[in-house]
Amino acid sequence: MIAWVIRRASEGRFISGLDNNKTSPWNAVVNRTMFNSTKKGKYCDLSMEHKLLLKIQNENLLPKSGGGDQPSLDHRVFLHFFMISEKANVPKYIFRYMMSQ
Repeated sequence: MIAWVIRRASEGRFISGLDNNKTSPWNAVVNRTMFNSTKKGKYCDLSMEHKLLLKIQNENLLPKSGGGDQPSLDHRVFLHFFMISEKANVPKYIFRYMMSQ
């Protein structure tokens, strides 16, 4: 139903359940994409385009409680897919978010 409403096929990459943020191999991948570094940067280190994508994600696609400048690893992986133009399974991400709330 979500795929029909947002007019997007339910296909593409979906990665979730990244509980161990410190030792996950995804940390280096998303930090390289978002901050051009293997170390985690700060919100102020993001480019204007990446700040805008993060704001759209946090306010429209996957709203989160708390500070909007500290996305979880799941949120950063989802954002990584958009930044590198890789197809992500957006309906599945939205459904998973709805079920966790």
